[in-house]
Amino acid sequence: MELAAKPDLLLFLDEPTSGLDSQTAWSIATLIRKLSLNGQAILCTIHQPSAMLFQQFDRLLLLAKGGKTVYFGEIGENSSTLTGYFERFGADPCGSGENPAEWMLSVIGAAPGAKAKRDWVQTWRESAEYTEVRRHLAGLESRAQSGRTLDQEVQTPDGKLSEPSTYAAPFHVQLAVCLNRAFQQYWRTPSYIYSKIVLSGGTVSLVTVR
Repeated sequence: MELAAKPDLLLFLDEPTSGLDSQTAWSIATLIRKLSLNGQAILCTIHQPSAMLFQQFDRLLLLAKGGKTVYFGEIGENSSTLTGYFERFGADPCGSGENPAEWMLSVIGAAPGAKAKRDWVQTWRESAEYTEVRRHLAGLESRAQSGRTLDQEVQTPDGKLSEPSTYAAPFHVQLAVCLNRAFQQYWRTPSYIYSKIVLSGGTVSLVTVR
């Protein structure tokens, strides 16, 4: 469905290779790679891919428990950039026959029986890579804000330029759209509403009887 919609900005895929055999997973990864080479930006979540599948991706956002960032950046040829980062901070070297995707999980203590040698979340926040990512994001945000102010000329009722917002729509617009969508879903599935009414009535009856 995502491919049929042909999104202009971003194609999001949630674990596209899960539950597939190795050949089918490779076919999916190859298709994703072809799409990216043709200019399609793709964001993909994936769990413990094989070494061959892992090499099909350009950049990695590695998250630790609690959604905290451990690494964000290039993977590199043969995962050299990724492994070099962890090895620079004391991780055991990644062997030539090891899967970098499994190796990095073992390094940060996310693999079964593995234990991290250091706090990798804090290590990331103190690294030069983290500083560079923050600098790059700040530059993108600054250019986006400048472009919106000059090109779109967002004005308040008194004629003054308004401050650019982080979101494309204000909170009340987002709330109205989401409420409308929720009401449409309920209207299209009346059986769900009926079951909730019966459940609530039954709960009240039980409480009253007791």
